[in-house]
Amino acid sequence: MNSECLEKFFKPINELYLTTTMKNKILYVMGAVLSVMQICCDNADDLLNQYIEDGPIVYAGRIEVLDIKSGYQKVGVRIVPAEDVNRAYCMLRWNTASGAADSVKVDYTPANYHDDFEGYYTVVDMPDIEGNVLIEAWNVDAFGNKSLLTDQGGFVYGPNYVRTLLPSSVGFTAGNQAVEFDNRVGAVDNLVSYEQQDGQFTEEVTVVESLELINPKSGGVLRSKTRYLINENDIDTLVTPDYLETVIPQVGER
Repeated sequence: MNSECLEKFFKPINELYLTTTMKNKILYVMGAVLSVMQICCDNADDLLNQYIEDGPIVYAGRIEVLDIKSGYQKVGVRIVPAEDVNRAYCMLRWNTASGAADSVKVDYTPANYHDDFEGYYTVVDMPDIEGNVLIEAWNVDAFGNKSLLTDQGGFVYGPNYVRTLLPSSVGFTAGNQAVEFDNRVGAVDNLVSYEQQDGQFTEEVTVVESLELINPKSGGVLRSKTRYLINENDIDTLVTPDYLETVIPQVGER
């Protein structure tokens, strides 16, 4: 049997094999496509059923302004919510990274509205925090719907920060007639008392730049602390922890 005869003999068999193989591949691909479509349809049905059962997701009006004011071991929080007739309260949360987040609720009531700040306001004590803090906030309406999250960073002053503050330097005019203070940046005023000729100290007074001295004792002591307002937005002033004791010079001594 020559090669031409063999080719004619096997040709129908090869065509039948190829046809069957292609049919199997097509059926496999079609089956896979139908399976994926079935899964997608099932997921779509689940979403539709959830939508029909629970209704659409409704968000409360969000917070438009969240302003953090630094204080000593506390912060002040100013909240301006978006217009929403159904708004009920705001939730504030911090310490989320520690795994034991703290939170506080601020009701949207007239008692919590601050006219000067033009918003709702509360003070949050943070005795265990010093330094940067991130506060997260969201609104809740009368139906329990929550708003999208808003966050804002702030700073909490503590003992370590206060210890870095330095008192204003002190100088005396001729004849000890007055004491003058060279205030540093951020200094508001100074708390001052001094020793008089009878050995008694005067009551402490607040002095910005200078104070006239009455019967100061030469060689006596002038005590002073300096009070700071680090930022205009802060809710607390900070006072240097220790008194600066300056010797009142002898008259004629400079």
